[in-house]
This record gives sequence, C-alpha cells and structure tokens, in this order.
Amino acid sequence: MARKKITANEENVESPFYTFTEAQQFLKVSHQTIYRLMQKGLPSHKVGNKRVFIKADLIKWVQEH
Repeated sequence: MARKKITANEENVESPFYTFTEAQQFLKVSHQTIYRLMQKGLPSHKVGNKRVFIKADLIKWVQEH
C-alpha cells in the first residue's frame, strides 16, 4: 500500500513564532506601537529579511511589564 504524501496544509503544525502582523494581532496594538515596544525591550529576532517574535517570549514580556 502506498503512503499518502502529507502537504504543508495538512500537517497542522503550530509555529512557535509570530510574524510582525501576528504579534500586532496578539498584543492588539498598532504597527507603530510594536516598534515602540521593541525599543523598550520587546524581544524579537531577525530571520532573513523578516522579524519574528517567539510566542513564549511575548507572553513572558507582557506578564513582566
């Protein structure tokens, strides 16, 4: 019996990262506010040309501030 090939859409793997837009939605703030929070220490990382936010880091940062 042949195995079924799993596509990216079927994996349902949750990413540990938020994109810039997803971080905005998670924190319910504007684009500019994310930049201001980053200047105040909001943890983020550059991956190639994109900035990502680790979900656990965002939650911890919000709880501490």
